[in-house]
Parts: sequence; C-alpha cells; structure tokens
Amino acid sequence: MCRKFQSFLERAGFAKNTVSAYVETVRLFLARYGRVSEKSLCDYKVFLLEHYKPKTVNLRLHALNKYLEFLHMDTFKIKGVKVCPI
Repeated sequence: MCRKFQSFLERAGFAKNTVSAYVETVRLFLARYGRVSEKSLCDYKVFLLEHYKPKTVNLRLHALNKYLEFLHMDTFKIKGVKVCPI
C-alpha cells in the first residue's frame, strides 16, 4: 500500500523529502494501529500531541490526511492543531 501511496504523491508533484516523510508517517501509523478507523486516527492524534511539538503534529496529520485522500476516505480527515507564535 505504501508503494501506491508514494506513487500517488510523486504524481501529485510533492518534493522527494515530503514524499519520504509522508510515506514514513503512514508506515509508522499502520505499524502502530494496523488499520485506518476513526478511533485509530483519534488515538494517533492524542499520541502525537503527547509526544511532539505542534508543528510536527500538524506535519504528521497532514501526511495522514493525504493518505486518507488517497484511500478516498476524506470524511475521516483530521483537523490540525493551532500553532501559537512565541
């Protein structure tokens, strides 16, 4: 599945580093949760918020949202978190 997602991103014109980051995010998500569901997406967002800074959380959520778009599961898209400037 990750190969097809990678091809989807490449065809969409994403930069090489972005493609790598997005594919890795999806790989780690699937390794942790096994499948995409509303619960697994919510649990992952909580996990990210507990372990990462908001910018990293948003990067990972954006990657997952692209994956959901690839799967035609747009209704499951996750909102990002607000990043407050210092």
